[in-house]
Amino acid sequence: MTTTLGSRDLTSLHHCAEDGSLELLYQPEVDLASGAIVAMEGLLRWHHRDLGLLGPPDFLALAEDIGEMGPIGRWVLAEGAAEAVRWSRLAGPQRRLWLNISASQVSSRGFVRYVADVVAGSGLTPGALGLELSEATVRALGPCAGPLMSDLRQAGVALAVDDFTSWFATLGAISLLPVDAVKLGHRYVRGVGEKVSADGSRDAMVATVIAEAHENGMIVVAEGVETWGEAAGLTELGCDRAHGWLFASAQRADKARWLMQHGRGWQGAGLIPGPRPAS
Repeated sequence: MTTTLGSRDLTSLHHCAEDGSLELLYQPEVDLASGAIVAMEGLLRWHHRDLGLLGPPDFLALAEDIGEMGPIGRWVLAEGAAEAVRWSRLAGPQRRLWLNISASQVSSRGFVRYVADVVAGSGLTPGALGLELSEATVRALGPCAGPLMSDLRQAGVALAVDDFTSWFATLGAISLLPVDAVKLGHRYVRGVGEKVSADGSRDAMVATVIAEAHENGMIVVAEGVETWGEAAGLTELGCDRAHGWLFASAQRADKARWLMQHGRGWQGAGLIPGPRPAS
């Protein structure tokens, strides 16, 4: 349930990017073939003084309305980059950190320069940090999407189209963009393997987008996987990666680092299923 915030919360939101009340949690993204943790998705949380830990649906709309997405977005990028630097010092393969960015952020003046400065200033290797743009944001950018995303790629980040749910209309356009990954939205992940759709097979629809994405050099990540049946069905269809509470809930930074070093993946018993977190 979405929490309703009032006018007294405005002051708190105005200062959340500087008062230590924001936090990034990290949810593992696993390779479906091997079970290995190959990436993490950073999930923003706000420690509200009265209501406790809030997820993005509870406060980001209000932050947009009062013009605070700029400071919040800059905090997320800086904090995420700092954590990715810590990961680079861990033994073993390096994992990418995916961060969500809003339409207002990506279209704001100076955003690309800020991203480039964060990547260069942190010393991260190109692609260690990834930015997720929702399908709706890509659509809204229109003809500006290609040049803007190319500039972001040049700034040193990987790119994903998030919450991808209407590929019959947009996959052709997205294939022309500099995109590294497509993230399947819950609408098509839920019930995969059950062959339930208007034309008799949801699996065929999922298989189509996976094949076309692969043809264009993109990896496919399934979002919000909740059951073993969904994980198995996606694996059979050739989906590359997945995240969801089946594998692990969102973790504090120290626990996420521990998982990257000690977790065995979904085919073993090393990850931590948990209560379904806010997205």
